[in-house]
Amino acid sequence: MKNISLKSRSDQADEGGPLAGATLWPIAPGEALNRWHVSQAEVEYFPGAARPMPDAIDYRFINGWVATGDLPCREALRARLLIRDVQLPALIDFSNIYLGGEDPRVDFSTFCFRPLLIRRWMRCVVTADTAQTVRFAAETCGGMHVWLNETKVLTHEPYDRNIAHSATFSADIPHGESLLTVFLEDLHERDTSCFFKLMLLEGKGVAAGIQARIDSHSMREVEATLNGLRTDRLFYDKGTVRVVADYLPDRPVEIELGPDWHPSETVTMNVLPDGVGKTAQPIRFTISKDNPTATLFDIAGLRAGCISLTFVVQVGGVRIERGLGTSILPPPLSLDQNHISGRKRAALDVMVAGGKNEPSRALVLLALGKEPEQAARLIEHALPPVIERHDCADFWLLPLLWIFRAHAWTQLPDELWERLRGVILNFRYWLDEPGDDVMWYWSENHVLCFHIAQYLAGDLFPNDVFPNSGKTGLQHRAQAEARLHRWFDAIDEHGLAEWNSAAYYPIDFLGLFTLFENTDDPRLKERTGKLLDEIFVMTALHTLESVPSGSQGRIYEKELFAGTATELASVAAIAFGGTWYAGHDRAAALFALSDYEPPPLATDFAFPLKGKRLAARYTQGLNMNAKLSLWKCADAQLSSVAQYKTGELGHQQHMADIQLSGHMLARFWINHPGDLKVWGGSRPSYWAGNGINPRVAQYDNVALMLFDLTRQPHAIRFTHVFLPVELCDEVVVETNWIFARVANGYVGIYGSSALEALQQGLFAGMEWRMHAEKAGWLMIAGSADVHGGFSAFRESCLALAPHFDADAVSLTLDHPDGKLLLPFEGELQRAGTPLPFAPLSTVPHIGVDGGALHPWTEMKELSA
Repeated sequence: MKNISLKSRSDQADEGGPLAGATLWPIAPGEALNRWHVSQAEVEYFPGAARPMPDAIDYRFINGWVATGDLPCREALRARLLIRDVQLPALIDFSNIYLGGEDPRVDFSTFCFRPLLIRRWMRCVVTADTAQTVRFAAETCGGMHVWLNETKVLTHEPYDRNIAHSATFSADIPHGESLLTVFLEDLHERDTSCFFKLMLLEGKGVAAGIQARIDSHSMREVEATLNGLRTDRLFYDKGTVRVVADYLPDRPVEIELGPDWHPSETVTMNVLPDGVGKTAQPIRFTISKDNPTATLFDIAGLRAGCISLTFVVQVGGVRIERGLGTSILPPPLSLDQNHISGRKRAALDVMVAGGKNEPSRALVLLALGKEPEQAARLIEHALPPVIERHDCADFWLLPLLWIFRAHAWTQLPDELWERLRGVILNFRYWLDEPGDDVMWYWSENHVLCFHIAQYLAGDLFPNDVFPNSGKTGLQHRAQAEARLHRWFDAIDEHGLAEWNSAAYYPIDFLGLFTLFENTDDPRLKERTGKLLDEIFVMTALHTLESVPSGSQGRIYEKELFAGTATELASVAAIAFGGTWYAGHDRAAALFALSDYEPPPLATDFAFPLKGKRLAARYTQGLNMNAKLSLWKCADAQLSSVAQYKTGELGHQQHMADIQLSGHMLARFWINHPGDLKVWGGSRPSYWAGNGINPRVAQYDNVALMLFDLTRQPHAIRFTHVFLPVELCDEVVVETNWIFARVANGYVGIYGSSALEALQQGLFAGMEWRMHAEKAGWLMIAGSADVHGGFSAFRESCLALAPHFDADAVSLTLDHPDGKLLLPFEGELQRAGTPLPFAPLSTVPHIGVDGGALHPWTEMKELSA
């Protein structure tokens, strides 16, 4: 065998001596190799040849991946695959080390706004006690090639967008040390699952690992130290962010928290894209037995929300990273004006004073006649993503159209107005026009935004020919008008697939507010106002103490861990009053500038009076497949979705949660992880969505959940609950039960098997796992007004005496109203009588204090 060096370019240029021995970990059959040397990513802009695509949108919207067919970029990639041959380079710069932790996958999933072909090289050392033939299973999203030493042993190039494919292969491993090299490549088209997993199927005495200019013991100490890092809190509302080490090395480990760096083309949707924004200088600290903690930075002046923290160790000529996240909530503002007009004006004043680099803020500045130079800069900042047709450019374009319609040729230089006019005329407004972009045309919110953009652009320039389509403005307007009515028809029939989504209701608002204020068509104005009313009622029902929460059709971890610092929370604060974290104001700015006002009853839904209990039931989504239930009082809220794709692979659907009003972040939920990479970019992720969807039913203040992980070949075989202990006033933990109190709100959680508390890691003390492929869970909400003292609430929960039948996958409860039985398939039963979900209506039906449910449109006020 020819000697293959693992040295990087920097190693070969370094005179510090040869590499030390490898740090190895035994690999048994069924285990994955998840520690690798990694090269820097090679990124190539890869658009392909522009062309139109068939308009196959059927306006039957779903949550999940939509098979779009190959876009021009993927067609170009498939053409390249026919003529290229991937060879093992003589020299690869392996500057980083990837440590997978719990996750068996080597995962680089992310979000790219333009088509980018991204490739990486990975290498690890493999040893065997004896020469033998071993078998591996390889799984990838993307394409991968594998070499053992200099011999290629696998070419696996499915390149199906966001669809994983597997292959097996054999390799003859000699006695002693070998090198395993992997080439991973994928075409990133917006949200992209990009990973590989290499699992040993057959082999004895096999070990794998990494090599650097330090000894094996020191390398293990560095890994253990990084894996043991966590922030001292998950939520910061004041003071400093500190890091704690659960593992203390025998020798000091120097760590750096670098300045936040987010590549302009790639992001993750779980944290703020602008990161901490605290300093351009890295923060360095040392972890040792004498220094188990370190102070990082003060949160004063930071924008509220979830942020990413990347910890780096430079050792032995390599770079090792560990990513974490945390939530920042500096002091909020209060919108306590009695009338919405006052809240709108107060919000606009705050937006004028500061905010993100968004065109919505430029619209505010122009509308109020303030700071035209700043408005010009904001518009200039917004133009490149639209010109380059980044994904989500339709979101940026809507306020730009409003700006042009309301303020063209005033306040700003004529050349900027002329440039904006050209940008509007040259945009690609639908997939049947020529394009080589990866803008997403298939989801509910994007379809709406594209149609409104096309309608208003055509209305602005009726007699101009739009160069990309060859159509006149009049043709664009007529085409978009018909498409918009088709979209409204679909929503009228089915409701919204992205129900209650704190991430995507604001995107709907971007379109709806823009259309409401800028159309002169009475029918479109009426339909827009009616839908805005419906969304605001649903938002109010699922908002507790200024936090939009509850079951959601699409969600990310930032909505779960910082729900009060979302765009929807900004809109809700203006609409209903309450706490407001300014800064996430794209949709809120448009709302504040509009003449639209929500139904007055919505505020009563958002802030129920002490002693009142609200119940709501309605459906949303295609064929009414999301059956939503709500139980709510002033102190607690339980929301769930029933019978949603039970037992199927999930996406971003959040099935059930409890929110307590005593703290804005006192939120509790259960899910089956879709991914083991904490704060990763997968959909579903560790906490957001479900790998396999549960069976859910809600009866009053009790949600029953059944998981059957045998229904799908999913690698993760546990479910878990998040319980924010650090925010709770009381917590009682028993074998199968956890009870928590925040102020006057209560939570009861039951698991059908013993609940294992995590002792280390970011969620130590706040995550409990149930290691059972078939599992039953209960989530019970309560309050002092409804259930008396906390002890009385606990006793009422225990009296339910839940029993889980693993063979039948069913859960029974001794409820005071009669024995409840939830089977995995079939209706919830009470005292042997099926309780089919009702009403099957997209209009929320609401009841008070146990009374009958009535359509909200027929209610004048909340009364018993």
